[in-house]
Formats: sequence, C-alpha cells, structure tokens
Amino acid sequence: MLPLQTLYDTGFRPCAVAVDAGDNSVPQRRDIPVVTDDQDSLEGLALCTGIPIINLSRDASEAADQVKAYSPDIVFVSCFARKLPAEVLSVPSIGCFNLHPSLLPAYRGPSPIFWQFRDGVSEMGVTLHRMSVHLDGGDIIGQNPVVIPDGVTLRQASVLLAEAGGQLFIDALSRPEQAGLTGCAQREEGASYQGFPSNSDYTFSTDWSAKRVFNFIRATQDQGHVYHCTVDNREFELVEAIGFQDSGEVQADVVGDQLVLPCRPGFVRARFLKV
Repeated sequence: MLPLQTLYDTGFRPCAVAVDAGDNSVPQRRDIPVVTDDQDSLEGLALCTGIPIINLSRDASEAADQVKAYSPDIVFVSCFARKLPAEVLSVPSIGCFNLHPSLLPAYRGPSPIFWQFRDGVSEMGVTLHRMSVHLDGGDIIGQNPVVIPDGVTLRQASVLLAEAGGQLFIDALSRPEQAGLTGCAQREEGASYQGFPSNSDYTFSTDWSAKRVFNFIRATQDQGHVYHCTVDNREFELVEAIGFQDSGEVQADVVGDQLVLPCRPGFVRARFLKV
C-alpha cells in the first residue's frame, strides 16, 4: 500500500491495481465496489483514488489477459504472495519490476525481513529489480539501504522498507525515458536464498549478542511464538523481550516472571511464561 500511495502522491497514476484473487476467484463487476473506502488497505486506497482493481486469476493465460486489457508499459510488484507466470511478465512493453526487502543478491526468497532479523542484520535495505523467471534474480535497478532501529517489530521494519521502496519507484520513473529502468546484472557472490521460516527457526542462541537476541524476539514476538531456552538447567519459554545491554557480563537471574539472560556479550531482560 505505501509504495502505491507514494506513486499517487507524487503524481503517477497507475492504470490499475492487481490483487491476488485467491483460489475461489469470481469475475469482478467493476461497477460494484467490493471493498469500503478505507485507505488503510491496498484495495481501499485504490477505490478512494479511482484506480480500477484487478482480482488476478491463478490461471496464467487468464491472468495475462486481465493485465493485457490495460495495455501497461510497466508493472510494479510489491509484496505479491506468488510468482508471476511468464505469460504475465511478457505483457508490459517495458517490463515487470519488483520491490524486494533486502539488498539483493542477499536474502532472496519469500521472508527476507525475518531472516535478516534472525541473522542480526541492522542495516537492511530494499531493491528494485527487473523480474525474470528466476526468483529475485533479475537485473538490479536501484537499492536503498535502511537502518533499522533497535526494538522494532517486523511490521514496523516493513513500513520503513516500504517507504524506501516507494522512493525507488519514483527515482526510476523520474529519469529520462527508460534510463531509470535499465539495471545491472546481479553478482552471485554473496547471494543467498531462504524459504519460509518453520517453528524451529524461532529459536536463538545465548552465544548471540544481547542486541541480536533482543531485536530478533522483539521483531517476531507479536506472532504468538515462544522462545525456548535453558539457563542453569532450568527451562524457560520467553514471550517478550523487554530490554538489553550489549556489554558486560552478568549472572542469570529471575525476578517474578522476568529473566535476566546472559549473552555474549551483554544480557537481555525478557518475560517468560510461568508454569
């Protein structure tokens, strides 16, 4: 939604907004809105600004026909939940371009923000790249690094990255003719790919720094996960990171439902489930 808002606020009016129709899509009557005028959703923003909405079919040929009906020069993609088929990628005359919330070629895949938090990355970033049949592998058009503050959630980090991504859209479109959409090939050195996280990935090590442990838990704790750890032969299920100090050495301590968790270096204060 935020990149679309940036486009609209800067004077670029998309000819249509495509959303995933899901498995049970039905033909859409454009004269009957199916969403309210709530600008806090992608569909609501499109409705409020008079931009037609396409419920994109899962059938490749039908999806291509849906997009082709608008004769687009460019397709911009942001946070779309599935891979666009080649039939759709070939429709726009200039090409399809995707916003990816990492500094490619690192952290390719569907959940890059999660994995960057898990790896303790503090300077993340967003990449605008040309889409190809290779997932997140197309030519890079532009990149914006984004410093992520300590203690933010995945959603808050996503907002910061989306704002930086919207600016990449504007930068690309503001250059003469197609110069802004001419990119450079990705280098495979430093490339990485991660899939969707499993429950076992919501774990940490006390060998991590306190800052890394704190930021990882804070980023993901609103998803309902618990974080198992063992301290002095006692099992804990952490549910909330409260604070951290990234230097010094302390002994583990329990006060009420809070644990002082020694790390390397520093310590984290976290709330745990009392059994």
